[in-house]
Amino acid sequence: MKKLTIVFFILLTSFNSVETKVYICGPTGAKKYHYSENCRGLTACRHQITKVSVAQAQGYGLTLCGWED
Repeated sequence: MKKLTIVFFILLTSFNSVETKVYICGPTGAKKYHYSENCRGLTACRHQITKVSVAQAQGYGLTLCGWED
């Protein structure tokens, strides 16, 4: 059983997870994140559009843009 656990752990840690990147408007004040840099929801952005991971965007308390769900 111990060998099986070790093999399973090695298999899980050997795969590189692809982290999805999303776009947000500016460093502060954003409320939504967007999968596309050309999303209709980003047209009113007056700040720099920043690329971050989904986990990071959700960590900021952002939710997915209504135009993209």
